[in-house]
Amino acid sequence: MPRSRGTERLLHAGLAALYFAVVTPAGLCVRAVRDPLRRAWDGDRASYLDRPAGGRPGRRAAERADG
Repeated sequence: MPRSRGTERLLHAGLAALYFAVVTPAGLCVRAVRDPLRRAWDGDRASYLDRPAGGRPGRRAAERADG
């Protein structure tokens, strides 16, 4: 049996309310406790550049990828 337009709107409003009542505060609490993007300034670090895990490809590998 298909749902009525009013039922769909009520469902969407309920899901939006649930999102803003549960998910948003949970995300704000997590961000208050830790810094997932590591945006805090660290004066002891020599560099903020993160090296790639696999290392840098050689020049020939880059040329093969281009063409």
